[in-house]
Amino acid sequence: MTRLQVLVPSSPTTANELCRIHSEIFLERLQRFDMWALKMFDSSAKLPAGLLNGNVNQYGDFDQCLDVAEDLDPVVYSHLEDHHIAGKFCLAHLDMGVRSTTRSNPILKEVDDLVHAHRPIISTVNDPGHRIARFSTVSWGFCVPVSCSAEDLEKSLIESLETLLKDTPVTLSVKVDPDMCYVKDLQPITAGTKVTVALFIFILGLVGFGTWIDTGQRSPKEGKTVRLLKAFSLKKNFRTLLKTENVSNDFACLHGIRTLNAVALIVFHKSVALYFNPYVNRTYMAETFSKSWSVIGRTSIIYTDSFIFISGFLTSHSLLAELDSNKKINICRKYFSRYMRITPNLVAVILFCTHILNHLGSGPQWNLVVKRHSDFCQRNMWRNLLYIHNYFGFEDMCLTHTHQLAVDMQLYVVTPILVYVLWSRRWLGLSTVVLTCTVSSILRYAVTYDRKLSTVVYFGTPVSQFFDTARLSYSLPTHRASMYLFGVAVRYLIHETKPKFSLNKIQILTGWIVSGAMGLLAMCGPYHMSFPSYRYSPQEAALYSALSPILWGAFLGWLTFAESMGYSGILGRALSWKGFAVFARISYSVYLTQFPIFFYNVGTRRTATSYSPHLLFEVGEVASIILASILLTLVIDLPFQEVKKILWKEEPRIFQETKESKSQEYVTESN
Repeated sequence: MTRLQVLVPSSPTTANELCRIHSEIFLERLQRFDMWALKMFDSSAKLPAGLLNGNVNQYGDFDQCLDVAEDLDPVVYSHLEDHHIAGKFCLAHLDMGVRSTTRSNPILKEVDDLVHAHRPIISTVNDPGHRIARFSTVSWGFCVPVSCSAEDLEKSLIESLETLLKDTPVTLSVKVDPDMCYVKDLQPITAGTKVTVALFIFILGLVGFGTWIDTGQRSPKEGKTVRLLKAFSLKKNFRTLLKTENVSNDFACLHGIRTLNAVALIVFHKSVALYFNPYVNRTYMAETFSKSWSVIGRTSIIYTDSFIFISGFLTSHSLLAELDSNKKINICRKYFSRYMRITPNLVAVILFCTHILNHLGSGPQWNLVVKRHSDFCQRNMWRNLLYIHNYFGFEDMCLTHTHQLAVDMQLYVVTPILVYVLWSRRWLGLSTVVLTCTVSSILRYAVTYDRKLSTVVYFGTPVSQFFDTARLSYSLPTHRASMYLFGVAVRYLIHETKPKFSLNKIQILTGWIVSGAMGLLAMCGPYHMSFPSYRYSPQEAALYSALSPILWGAFLGWLTFAESMGYSGILGRALSWKGFAVFARISYSVYLTQFPIFFYNVGTRRTATSYSPHLLFEVGEVASIILASILLTLVIDLPFQEVKKILWKEEPRIFQETKESKSQEYVTESN
């Protein structure tokens, strides 16, 4: 056996004396074939077959390592204060490459390329790994005595690898994060966990009691308390969830647009999660994603833009209805209503991910993709509740996928003023919209070009560029405003032109051809960025960042406008299918629950499996997302919206019965 095969921190240079002694005892007992030592050795990862197919991430045996425990004979080892040896599993990360002096060797270059599965995402051991996978960094499991620290293992790895590789063209950088080391113990039940569990039990109690009351005889005069309890009735809320007979035909195509874009985002987000997993054929996986068709996922920003467009459209729809009825906007009421619309679900998911999810599983990457998010939420969830978390970057954001809620809330805050100007001073309002869209596009272009960002996930994107793009452009309302304003403006144009506007067949056909071409250009234009041969161009990235919202916004704007005018034909009727309204009611919950489920499955993964394209849409996983979303909608979303209506009894009639309440079904969701 080579030293690397049985690597433990046994070197005389190991600062931790107890670790060194326990490691020496392990090596001694391994030679004697003691079972606990054999299991510790067996639990560390070994070199596998298939390295040239990208099979480089090896976890070893996580559970067997944590089960290792042995009490040493106190007579034989009387010099030790601690006679107990147990296993500690550590997932080390390594950056592997070839020396610059040998990079011209075509064989070595090809081997390096295949081992790293062509590097579709470029990473280093120092990149954050909790949101975007460090794909080109190798993960390797080690089982060491529990007395050894991550630092002890890291130093031993560096020392052993330097000796082993000094006469080879291979270079390695090593990092062992203390958070990626695990021992067999129970997670402490914190006060936050107890309070969260008690809160959820209380809500479930309300659901049960409300359902029981709702099954009884109805009284013609129900008090507020009874109505509040019935708001939690599963019977009542299930009927609301499945209701299609009274769905308004006004802009019903938005239900279909929402559904299709939500499905596209689920598939894209799943592909993000797949990059965390070890596969015996990662090279094949990367080659599959290097085809031109993968551009429909690489330009996923347009799917999030669709939800921003819908949000702007429906906000404008609601505000114009209020202005037509009351000639004014109650801004404070609007802000409070919006906050209460999206916050209950968000709070429920944050509390679950912070205080409960961390106790529901384990695995080699558990602390990276589950516990780390929990830690961030414990420190920073207040930012989410104030909807300002998008200004702090993804590096330590609580539930990074919720950044879009902050963007939407901040855009919503300024929309009442803009819509009022549109309603009262048409040309001033339209000029403001055009100017703001132009400035937003210029900002996107300038920042993308200057800071070398990219909103397209091109082949070979560095992890650091993902985080820079998110912090400097993707999560800022000033950069995402174009799509929102497209939605606001299109709804205003429909409001102004619908009673007196018509198009002939040539004009309608021209509209579909032009808008369809613009939509295809936004979705598929950068198809060449899918190829491994692509080399990043800041000019190209900046142009796409500036123009894609305009192209996609024009496509969605025409689609919505044509549907409202009766010019959408078969496509409009398909998108307006009433069944999509059911999905629209759970879509916000789908948005919130998908990443916790994806990361739960990543965190509990223990071994490498074989990649297959069907993994992009695993039936069981998608079913889990749908079921969790239905539960969240029935237990939190619909009840709390009903509670808001009951307590807000002084609410003007327009808030209760006009299209604003209908439009609430479309609550904003995105990436």
